[in-house]
Parts: sequence; C-alpha cells; structure tokens
Amino acid sequence: MIVTDLSNSFNPYPKDTQKNTPKNTPKSSKKDNEEFCIMPKSTLYSTKRTEKYCERHEIYFSKAYRQKSINDGLIVFLTEESHRGTNGVHGKNGDGLNRKLKRLALKAWTSYYKKTKEEFIKRYGKINL
Repeated sequence: MIVTDLSNSFNPYPKDTQKNTPKNTPKSSKKDNEEFCIMPKSTLYSTKRTEKYCERHEIYFSKAYRQKSINDGLIVFLTEESHRGTNGVHGKNGDGLNRKLKRLALKAWTSYYKKTKEEFIKRYGKINL
C-alpha cells in the first residue's frame, strides 16, 4: 500500500506548539521583532540590531547559559569584527572585551532585576571578571 496523503500521520511541530505554526501566526510589527536587551548604551556595541551591528552576542554564551542570557536581556549586537574577528569576543585576543561585557552585564542585571551579586552567581555560576 502506498500512502500519498501524509497530513494526518506526520506533523513536524510538537503538539503543544501546533497552534503557533507559521501559517497561523499573525504578522508581527517591527516593534515585536526587537530583542529584549537591558544592557546600557555604549560605543562598543549596540542594543538594537542595525546594518552595522548585525551579530547578536549573548553575554553568557555557553550551552548552559545562552538561553538564560536571551531571556534576561543580556545580549548585545556587535559588528562582525568585534564578534568573530581576532580581537572580537570569540577571537584569540578578545578576552578583554569579553570580560568588560560580563562586568557591564552583572551591573545591568543587578540593577534591572533589583537582585544581588550572589543571586547573579547562583543563576550564572562562577563569574570571572
């Protein structure tokens, strides 16, 4: 027997998210597409995605903390060079920039959420500033 209609036997979306499939999702405005960011404004990065600052960087980017960073607003937008270049946060000489971003993220998180440094460490683990 050859089955030609697979619509009832296969669904690529998990059952709990079927209501939000791309077909049923209303068109969102540009404001809805902006990503949540609590980082202070700086000349090192942008808090919004622009043509120049187009690569999103999660301040705490390990597998365990990436989603927490996104949810907490600890993201910035970097240029390609300052993200993946030699002196970028993921480059071989980017440790200084990486630590600076982490210091700023700690201050931003504690003031925005009105929490202590110890609560931050509990959420994100040991911090090397």
